[in-house]
Amino acid sequence: MLRTNTAMRRLLGSAVFATDQPRVPELEQDTLDAGWTVEPSGALLLVAHRPTSMHDIPVAALGEGEYEVNDVHVSLADLGGEPADLLPRAASRGLYFARRMLAAARGLPGAELLLATVAVHVDVDDEDFALQGVTVRFFTRRGSYPDWFDELETFTLEAIAVLDVSDVTT
Repeated sequence: MLRTNTAMRRLLGSAVFATDQPRVPELEQDTLDAGWTVEPSGALLLVAHRPTSMHDIPVAALGEGEYEVNDVHVSLADLGGEPADLLPRAASRGLYFARRMLAAARGLPGAELLLATVAVHVDVDDEDFALQGVTVRFFTRRGSYPDWFDELETFTLEAIAVLDVSDVTT
């Protein structure tokens, strides 16, 4: 079930978000096209982000290992515009990408435990704001896993959403 912090709810309520037609840049499309792999330990990893020299993730650390590997920076370079317009469109793009990847994982062992986090940097006064993209990470609640997404309001500089496979409608 989709969970968000206040900052993400504000972005999702924007008229810009409602009219945006999400798509993803070429590199992120390559990630979508490559899909998922299931490691011998059962770890769900994005094929395009799996290091070639990677050792299998121990079962006791599945979620944490997945979180580290399944870290996708979704570019916003082509969106342009003022922060008031850019941020809702960034949220739209990140959620679109996350839902597409969650849908692609359906049917894989462990996919019912898969979560996606979408983070949009909202501190427009940050000197590096223009360099920000959307960060999307995928992990399961198996073994050790990031539990800091249990309380989303602690994130004050980011709009955060947490999704699972039940949030996929296609």
